[in-house]
Amino acid sequence: MIKFYKKIRQNLLSEGKTGKYLKYAFGEIILVVIGILIALSINNWNQNRINTGKQEDYFLGLKNDLENQITIFNSIVQFNDYIISEGESILRDFSATSKFSEIDSINRKLTTMMFTQDYPDISTSFNELNSTGQFNLIKEKSIRYQIIKYYQDSKHFQNSMVGNRNEVIYPQVFPIIKSMVIIHQENFRIKNSGINLMDNLKSTFDNNFNDPTKEFELVNAINLRVIIAKNDKGIIGNAKNQAELLLEVINNQLKIN
Repeated sequence: MIKFYKKIRQNLLSEGKTGKYLKYAFGEIILVVIGILIALSINNWNQNRINTGKQEDYFLGLKNDLENQITIFNSIVQFNDYIISEGESILRDFSATSKFSEIDSINRKLTTMMFTQDYPDISTSFNELNSTGQFNLIKEKSIRYQIIKYYQDSKHFQNSMVGNRNEVIYPQVFPIIKSMVIIHQENFRIKNSGINLMDNLKSTFDNNFNDPTKEFELVNAINLRVIIAKNDKGIIGNAKNQAELLLEVINNQLKIN
């Protein structure tokens, strides 16, 4: 094709048709420019199509992460409700009887106060977006901002729960309760080996509760555990609300695409 155009130009020059040659050369340039623009347009269209596909993949990944996280949020709320219920039940019974040893299933209930749950850090798709620098694949700036803000807030929520556990539960609550209970494997969801220690240690177990100093410390430890459970429940409630709002935004984007 190039040889064909070249031959035409040479014929026009040899025939002395300079004007026609210039018009033809100009037209040829226009055709080349148009061809380049078409090629660029096709390339841009193809790249946009690829980017839209990647954006949808990331939205699907974020959607999956958020749905899994919300499911765990629900279970953590239930867990904290259980801790609050058990703790307040112990305190009510103690207020009524003034004796921990007379509270029904006190060993199991106190053991429950030692349980904790971690904040669910499920951020696989966000971490990939962040580490690969591909946030620009998400076209809407407002949505990019919402995603980044959610995971920043999520890290703050996680740090708050870790602080509650490491600064209050483990150093101030766990040791006191541990010193007052007899550890049974089944209370930690481990199959019982058939060993029963309660009968042999019953007198020591009851005597612990007759020590006014230990009694005082135990009341405070239970109250602290209930306070932390209520605090964690509030943290998880806020996180869940934000996760649900972001999930709604992402679901709307998936419908649009």
